[in-house]
Amino acid sequence: MSKWILIALGVALAAGFATWLVLTQWPAVVPAAPETASASMASQATSVPMGSQATSAPATAETAPAAASTTTNTAVAAAPASPELKPIAPVRVTLSSVDGAISEGEYAHSTEIAGVKVYWVNDGRVLCVGLVSPGTGYVAVGFDPVDRMLGANFILGSVDEGILTIRDDYGNAATAHDADTTLGGVDNVLSAAGHQWADQTVVEFVIPLNSGDSTDKQLVPGGSYPILVAYNALSDDFTVRHSRRGTGRVTLDPAP
Repeated sequence: MSKWILIALGVALAAGFATWLVLTQWPAVVPAAPETASASMASQATSVPMGSQATSAPATAETAPAAASTTTNTAVAAAPASPELKPIAPVRVTLSSVDGAISEGEYAHSTEIAGVKVYWVNDGRVLCVGLVSPGTGYVAVGFDPVDRMLGANFILGSVDEGILTIRDDYGNAATAHDADTTLGGVDNVLSAAGHQWADQTVVEFVIPLNSGDSTDKQLVPGGSYPILVAYNALSDDFTVRHSRRGTGRVTLDPAP
């Protein structure tokens, strides 16, 4: 009996010791587990791949548009630099408005010969001329004649029912002239316009200073040249004798 009592007491003491051990150590062990788990979760929040992606994804999204924007801007900027993409503008005369009407200040120079007002302006390439006749027939001017009409470069114009007729002639004799195209040359009127009222006719035209045509006269910027001016009061027919004629001189501006 005493043997079993001793065994029971030994078991009881062992159980009591174990219980005491557990009760005295558990508070230190149990709190440690949550701290470790919390630290582990905190570590995961900053370093797990998903967290890293969440942080870097916006940066990637910002970088991609920036790269696209740079590429687009480069393409747009580079296009004008390519000569093939630039349209070639046609050559236009801008010294005066060739519209059949002469406004104040449109021409640099003017004179009056045989009742016809003559206006002109030039640069290094072309001569712009305006003629205002007191009649309703043709009006004409000849540049740099050698002997009366001979050698002069004539421009004749008329307006009939709103239609302008203009012709480039050459003085082929002292008292005659004919169309350049008839004489083997070329009509070199670059631009022209005309208008007619009950008491006057306006003709404007542009010719090259040096057309290279044998039936024209070369005019040099800064040069001074005699001119012939004539008009018919009623007829638009270039073969009909003029009503009045006269001579004068024009001086061109030096080339700019």
